[in-house]
Amino acid sequence: DALDLEDAVGSCPLPGMLAQVWTRGLTRGEPTRAPGDRVDWIKAQGRAKSMRGFKNEHGKSLLIHAPLKDLGRAGTGIELFFRTLRWLFIVLVIATCLGCVSLAANLEYNKHVNTPIVVTTIGPCCKTSPSELRAQSIPWFITFLLFLLFLYWLRYKQRQVAHSVDRRYITTGDYSVEVRNIPLLANESALYQFFEQYGRVSQVQIGFRCSGYVRLFERWKKHDVELAETRVGLALLAEQGHALDSARAATRAAKIDTLQNEMIDLESEMARLQAVELISSGAAFVIFETEAGRRACLKAHHLSAWTRFLEMIGWTTKHARFGDSVDLSVVPAPEPSDVFWENLEVGPHEVRKRSLYTLLVAMGMIGTSLVLLLLLTRSKDSQIALLKRTGATLAASTYTRGVSLVAAVVVTAVNSFLRIAINQLTVLERHDTKSDYEESYFIKLSLAYVLNQSLLILIVSPNPSTWFVEGGVYAQAFYIILANAIVPELFKVVRLDTIFKRYVMGTFVKSQAKLEELWQPPEASLGEFYAGLLKTVTLGLLYAPAMPVVWFITTSTIIIKYWSTKYALLRVCRQPPTLDEGLSEVFRELLSFVLLGSVIIEAVVLDSRLDEESRSKEHIVLPIAAGIMWLIYKIVPLQRLGCLRNYVDNRSNDTGGKVFSSLPGLARYRCPISQPVPSLATIHSNSFGTVEAAPGGVPSSLETIAVQMPSAVATPSGPMPERTPSLFGSAYEGNSGRWQITSDTSVSPAQYPQPAYELPVQPQSPPRAPPMLLAVTCPENVGPGAQLIVQGPSGQMVTVTVPSTVFPGMIFHVSV
Repeated sequence: DALDLEDAVGSCPLPGMLAQVWTRGLTRGEPTRAPGDRVDWIKAQGRAKSMRGFKNEHGKSLLIHAPLKDLGRAGTGIELFFRTLRWLFIVLVIATCLGCVSLAANLEYNKHVNTPIVVTTIGPCCKTSPSELRAQSIPWFITFLLFLLFLYWLRYKQRQVAHSVDRRYITTGDYSVEVRNIPLLANESALYQFFEQYGRVSQVQIGFRCSGYVRLFERWKKHDVELAETRVGLALLAEQGHALDSARAATRAAKIDTLQNEMIDLESEMARLQAVELISSGAAFVIFETEAGRRACLKAHHLSAWTRFLEMIGWTTKHARFGDSVDLSVVPAPEPSDVFWENLEVGPHEVRKRSLYTLLVAMGMIGTSLVLLLLLTRSKDSQIALLKRTGATLAASTYTRGVSLVAAVVVTAVNSFLRIAINQLTVLERHDTKSDYEESYFIKLSLAYVLNQSLLILIVSPNPSTWFVEGGVYAQAFYIILANAIVPELFKVVRLDTIFKRYVMGTFVKSQAKLEELWQPPEASLGEFYAGLLKTVTLGLLYAPAMPVVWFITTSTIIIKYWSTKYALLRVCRQPPTLDEGLSEVFRELLSFVLLGSVIIEAVVLDSRLDEESRSKEHIVLPIAAGIMWLIYKIVPLQRLGCLRNYVDNRSNDTGGKVFSSLPGLARYRCPISQPVPSLATIHSNSFGTVEAAPGGVPSSLETIAVQMPSAVATPSGPMPERTPSLFGSAYEGNSGRWQITSDTSVSPAQYPQPAYELPVQPQSPPRAPPMLLAVTCPENVGPGAQLIVQGPSGQMVTVTVPSTVFPGMIFHVSV
């Protein structure tokens, strides 16, 4: 497995000396660190490469120029984003051509203006001629019509792309429904019997209250990485053998004991949470064996308001009720990778209340940015006035341009801070799916971007007569638009935080587990991508009509955004979970209000360009007509037309009648607290979940939780087994309680240590068959999506699908 030096060094802007030293060590096949070091940079890089990007049906990474339909493996949201960029590019090219007419007129009438930016604006060219002003508004009006038609086109294509992705890929969601309003003490067997009336059921998984369990598990994982790091550090001190290091060695040995005891306490607490009677969060997921069963269930529980009213007064009963009294809410289920299990216990009212709080905090931060920009503007005005009084005209002009650049830098920096803060605030809202989280994040981030980067410079300069002067609103907007075309897209490809963790912090780690943690690819946020797109279009729609050169920058930004985002998704970030078209729908709604803002700005600009004696209402006829058309768009319910309705997969049969259990690799719903407890004495991986989808299905982003065999063990007896350096920095020696790997990829059982004591286990209903774990080494020349046949615990042959985050030589785990 030769190291790809281009990926290792060429694509990452390392400091020169560090790049030379690290590359020289790798090409010699020697470590560049101290003797006795336990880390393997090549393995860390190989694992990072296996986790990033999208994989095709053969387990290979998609090429940068791969067709967009292949990106549908991550759901409708990703494919719709790139198709929206393509359609917007076509609209903006037409708008740019129309803007050339206005730009030529502006340059002709502004020959006497010496300011480079102001010369391209409407400026003073039409102060005494209403007819020329109306001619300037015609290209804008045609552009407005184009964007209005684009909104309808986007609504139509949302339905079409969602249907196309649903037909191309078979996922767990094609067979699943989400059930709400189940009793707190409901059990899975009762739900299983209830839903059998619609079709054969493959799985019922109740979402139990598990936020405390997940927090304990996250702490356990952090302790485990720290434990591996401390152990290797102690081993290095032992190899050096200096007497001066005896105190440091004693400190690290004490730290190891402390971490082990804390991890054992965490395991005991997790075992205790599993031992008590589990309480439902009110939600469950049901997987049917056929898509017909799912459709029958959705049809039976999809009732009109009139039918529900008749049921309420007791005149009719159109569907069965759970326990003859509980009216369940049944909707299409999200994909398993889209579920936040620990947040299912938070009710919708609490989520809305948290969302309101976070929105208020975000608006407070935007208000702070407004104060900073207002102070900067007042300081600029006073200083320019002082320079002009002293006759320093050239200095005043230079100072004005400098302040405009500073304002653009301040706005861009504040946007970066807002992005980080809003991300953390949205996490606190505790949405139950990744799609809902991304939609909430997108809405808040879009509001922050539009207000902070597009409207604040208008708010601090409310007088339109000052917009078209040197250092005015449009001069500042030009620099902001130019920065928006370069800075966000550059940082999207060159992740400075990731580079710092890998090549700076990575040089100081001592264990493989910590190194691989630092090398993990960053997560991709589709909500952030959509917010950046809306910001770019907003800047174009607000400022391009009066400054047509902005159309050229906006069109170029769309091209840069298309390729930078595609590169980031395929070569930099991890594959996002499966998301639906909800983000595209929210983007369309917000874009319609941006279009209204464009109408208002155009009306203000046209009205402010005429002198008092030449002013009339004729020059704003087109903006008034555009406003009326916008109202018609919002009021007339054209979305009721069949081609414009939201796509709901409750009628089609795109699975071709295939049975769920016959499709290997499709992810199932796994509540974390239903999984076995991790143990200090066992091999572990990094997160909850199951193996990912096989070819033909959309891969899930969840990995396999590596856990011990089920038992009531709270504290393993005897000394902790020694850890052998491995890809996961975990134990392969001693009684690990796992299936030990043989050279031919078969598995054989190993024994568990006897427990020091047992917790009283209360019987749960329904009784769960204890899962067994297979640890499988991925053979050479085998990639993600491949089918392996391994020997199970009783000698039976088990078919295993290699997950997309696995590369040759890595060990992954399958629960059977």
